[in-house]
Amino acid sequence: MILCRSKEVVGRQNTAMGFCSLVAQDGGIFVLTMATTDGHQYLNDEAITELVDKLSTVRKNPELRGLVTTSKIGSFCDGIDYDNNPEEQAAHLAQGMAEVIRLLLEMPVPTAAAVAGNATSLGLALALAHDHCVVWDYAVVMLPEAQRGRPLPEYASALLRDKVAHARLRKLLMLKSQRCTGKELASTWYSAHCANSDRAALVNSAWEVLEGVEVGKGTDFAKARQIMWPESCAAVGVATLPPRPRPSPQELQSEKAKQDPGKIFDKQNKPALQRGSGNAIYTLSSVNIIPMPLTYRCLRINSI
Repeated sequence: MILCRSKEVVGRQNTAMGFCSLVAQDGGIFVLTMATTDGHQYLNDEAITELVDKLSTVRKNPELRGLVTTSKIGSFCDGIDYDNNPEEQAAHLAQGMAEVIRLLLEMPVPTAAAVAGNATSLGLALALAHDHCVVWDYAVVMLPEAQRGRPLPEYASALLRDKVAHARLRKLLMLKSQRCTGKELASTWYSAHCANSDRAALVNSAWEVLEGVEVGKGTDFAKARQIMWPESCAAVGVATLPPRPRPSPQELQSEKAKQDPGKIFDKQNKPALQRGSGNAIYTLSSVNIIPMPLTYRCLRINSI
């Protein structure tokens, strides 16, 4: 295991205001650490203001090549404290968090959340807004909004649709306030890199993940997120790229003929039966790009 070394961040980034701090690590990886005295990392006006300030500042740093977000003690982030915030104030805080999510989705470098504690309410949305998640095995992940009768912001719903693979799990989280552990969710998040039983090693694991991502040479991470997670980007006001027009049947047939000029296609744009092939025909009837972490891609081939 490679241990990352930290160094002081000069200027405005080195100011400790109370909710979060920003420290530069070796290789241009910056670590944003949330820490409050009660260990809940609740999101209030001051916390959201600090997050916006730190994210707005770090993205302008010429040495930046990756961002890790984590917590120091207790939970990763417990979102909004509904016991002490009436509905109108909670809606105001949720609206403010949209700016934090937007800044993460527009970050010009890869990002990773080292979820070293519980991620509940909008704390889960904060984690999902990162490209990668390294999760503590025993972290509790849940959305208490349904249980409390509070609305879930559209961007939180969009992040769940974009990042959590199984529809049933999304429904349990959103409609039943189901409690899950980091270990249980690690295999279902598109963006989850791994779960780890060693809580103290999570930041270093996230740092290693980002170290393996190539930055520069024209790589546009913000544009990649617009393509991969369009609903999440649109929900916080990030302009998304227009969808590519669907090719016509003639264009599909022409493309397939170029790829395999020796194969004969029928009128329905499917390979004709070949002698000795039996009754089964397998075609690339559709190839779908599945949203995955920025460093991975996966093709799903449908058979008929």
